[in-house]
Amino acid sequence: WFFKGKLSKAYMTLRDALALFTKLENKKAIGITNNNLGNVALTMYRAMKRTSTPTLCGMSIRRVILKGSAYFKSAIETGEEALKRINDEEGFSENYLIFMQQLSNRYFNRAVFLLTVRDDHADPEEAENQGMMDLNTCKDMDQEVVDNGDREGFKGDKDVHFELLMGRIKGILLLMEKGYDDDWGIEELFDGAKTALVHALTFPTHNLFRQVEPAGQMQRLDSALIEYYLQLAWKNKSYKDEYTRKAARIAVRMMFEDEYV
Repeated sequence: WFFKGKLSKAYMTLRDALALFTKLENKKAIGITNNNLGNVALTMYRAMKRTSTPTLCGMSIRRVILKGSAYFKSAIETGEEALKRINDEEGFSENYLIFMQQLSNRYFNRAVFLLTVRDDHADPEEAENQGMMDLNTCKDMDQEVVDNGDREGFKGDKDVHFELLMGRIKGILLLMEKGYDDDWGIEELFDGAKTALVHALTFPTHNLFRQVEPAGQMQRLDSALIEYYLQLAWKNKSYKDEYTRKAARIAVRMMFEDEYV
């Protein structure tokens, strides 16, 4: 439902799933569902702001923010517990790194949520402070996974890595749209996503292309890059024409077969 734009149904389905997983005491599923509910809450907030809709699923904007914050808090707490358990049982292992990457994703998602809803949050300063802390936590975790991945034998699937990078890119673009500076280094993320895509193209049956054709994945990356250049054009009036031309060149290139990578 979420990818079809049916936010009310997506929210209610996930809410029902959370109740079921809670009854079954399935902590892994509880953590995943809470994270997904937080992401849906962010999309609901953005839709309500864009369309000036006062309520969605019977909730006001303030209520959506409260629920989203609670979902992410629970998701992160569950992830922290799981990471500690793995560390106690296995020490610093491949499995530990996998769990760390998943937890890093949850911190990143909450950061994007809090920084996006900041102006409508009950405590804007607290929302911004927590969001920035979450971003730093995510960056530290991502770096630890990269630094220790080879040593521990954790490579990570290239399709998973590509999706992770695209998620980071879209999140940072959203924050840039809200007026935040790119302290993360989004161009490095673009380079990493392109490298992962080039690698995948050498394997016609790669997992990255199970549901989306190679050209479609290239266009996802190109669309994000166009958005990035247009944002730079809007923020840097002195280089507006230069960045606009870069965005236009990519848009024209997308009209042809995507074999440039």
